[in-house]
Amino acid sequence: AGTSALQYHSSTSATGTSMPSSSTSAAPPPRREDIRKEGWAWKESLFLRQYRKRWLVLTCPPHPQPSRLLTFSKKQDYSARPTEDIDLRQCGTVKSADDLTNKPFSFTVQVPDRNFFLAVDNDADRNEWVAAIGRATTENRRVRSYSEEVEYQEQQARLAAARAAGD
Repeated sequence: AGTSALQYHSSTSATGTSMPSSSTSAAPPPRREDIRKEGWAWKESLFLRQYRKRWLVLTCPPHPQPSRLLTFSKKQDYSARPTEDIDLRQCGTVKSADDLTNKPFSFTVQVPDRNFFLAVDNDADRNEWVAAIGRATTENRRVRSYSEEVEYQEQQARLAAARAAGD
């Protein structure tokens, strides 16, 4: 199936909600060493609900930067602004979505303000994407939880030291 011209170009905020492309909060382009998975997928557009072919990129940079799911109009054109930029710290669920979309090999990435629907060419690709995004989401939460715990423990130690010095 062919793709139609992009009629509304959007990017995504930190929570995964779409904003007009005139927004100034563009994230830096992905670094090659941070790319965990990339490939073609069909993404449902927000307003027209049409599926458009997009180059899908999953990034997993070192902490504290979040893992992100990016979509681009052209293959490996990382100098262009992504059409979507989903912060996977916000991802609640990633799962198969054939029953929701009536489209084979589809999956959804759910963030608080939007459900993103994507489809690939076969079941194996879908399973790989769902697993990779799920791992990235889990890794983000685990690292964030650990770092928050370390920060909390350091804060408690400083408070205890201040109390001890004040006695």
